[in-house]
Amino acid sequence: MREWESVIGLEVHLQLKTGTKVWCGCSADYDNADANTHTCPICLGHPGALPKLNKKVVEYAVKAALALNCNINKESSFDRKNYFYPDTPKNYQITQFDKSYAEKGFLEFKLNSGRMVKVGITKVQIEEDAAKSIHAEHESLINFNRASIPLIEIISDPDMRSSEEAYEYLNTLKTVIKYTGVSDVSMELGSLRCDANISVMEKGATKFGTRVEVKNLNSFKAVARAIDYEIGRQIETIENGGKIDQETRLWDEESQTTKVMRSKEQAMDYRYFPEPDLLKLVITDEQIEKIRETMPESKAEKMERFLKDYELPEYDANLLCDSMELADYFEEAVKVSKNSKTCANFIITEVMRVLKDQNITIESFMITPAHLGKIISLIDNGTISSKIAKEVFEIKLNDERDPEVIVKEKGMVQVADSSLIESMVDEVIANNPKMVEDYKNSDEGRKPRVLKGLMGQVMKLSKGKANPTLVTEIMTKKLS
Repeated sequence: MREWESVIGLEVHLQLKTGTKVWCGCSADYDNADANTHTCPICLGHPGALPKLNKKVVEYAVKAALALNCNINKESSFDRKNYFYPDTPKNYQITQFDKSYAEKGFLEFKLNSGRMVKVGITKVQIEEDAAKSIHAEHESLINFNRASIPLIEIISDPDMRSSEEAYEYLNTLKTVIKYTGVSDVSMELGSLRCDANISVMEKGATKFGTRVEVKNLNSFKAVARAIDYEIGRQIETIENGGKIDQETRLWDEESQTTKVMRSKEQAMDYRYFPEPDLLKLVITDEQIEKIRETMPESKAEKMERFLKDYELPEYDANLLCDSMELADYFEEAVKVSKNSKTCANFIITEVMRVLKDQNITIESFMITPAHLGKIISLIDNGTISSKIAKEVFEIKLNDERDPEVIVKEKGMVQVADSSLIESMVDEVIANNPKMVEDYKNSDEGRKPRVLKGLMGQVMKLSKGKANPTLVTEIMTKKLS
């Protein structure tokens, strides 16, 4: 029986949030403005209008390439990629075909199995976005606000062998770039778009099979599903005596299948030639070092700091640092609570649960980091118990008031009166003779479990307000 191996490479387009377009001074905010208002003769491709490279685009592009471990070429050039689409006003795209500004990078990531994967990055190139097409029922509209938004295209080596590897590559890429601050890296906002190149070959073969490009992928999960479908389709086609055509296919989310869009173009179809209106791009060592000095903390650096400064377990640090915003939220909460471990635990168990349930990001979360830090401080200073803290947390999801105000108003302050707790312990002991006998007759291994049950009865009696430490001390003393 023939065994097959898949070969996967990804092309990722990222919009750079430079504020203005790549060849002109028009605003790059295309969604929050009336259609076709952020335009000029340059980005509309009027005859005789000359492009001028935005310096900030180069700075942001270099930051992204450095984060992707790329070599920055001292000299690169721009080319015209000629094709006619209604959303391309010049009838060509300015890109970097012959010599890109960065190349030979890599990303490393870990799969769920624990296996490390290293994916090479062939090159990263600066180019411009097309206008945005809006297809209505009886007409198609075009918003030229998006024309000439700055893009970088990140082309991976064909190093991935499964949809899982592709999915993790995209997640890692998104996190790495998000930390640089040069892009929103959001598929939902359209600032990240991905095309997948997929082929299959017999296991052990050295020559790759015919490559198929899949477009119209609107989520990382869609990328993974499209790859799995396409691998299965190609293997079935070959085993049934057919051949794979080099073509571009679209992913159909509704049917969960790929469909033919067009035969795959070769470089000659685009009639590439050097862009005559732009000089070569020269980036000096001095400029690269200056940009490197402005690079913000990376995820790896932040994780290392979280492990050292906050003494968090590696799992917790990785989870918190996976989102730059979540990591910032954690640090703000710690500033107030001074308790990093409880903060991490509360965020991972309670905050992330709510984010998932409500399908929101930490930026939209109701409870501020300062107020979460206060809830934890109230536990540490003995004002409330951990159980009450969770109740306060739930109230805070719909209440903007200070946690201290809520605790006082609702009478949630922890009972720390030893005589009152002692009376509750006596009541529980009197009402549970079997559990008391069981405790006295248990070996040292079982005793803690029985004690926990008796303590639970006290907490129930106090409606969760009794100080757990005092309950443990008094109960242990009484039973002894």
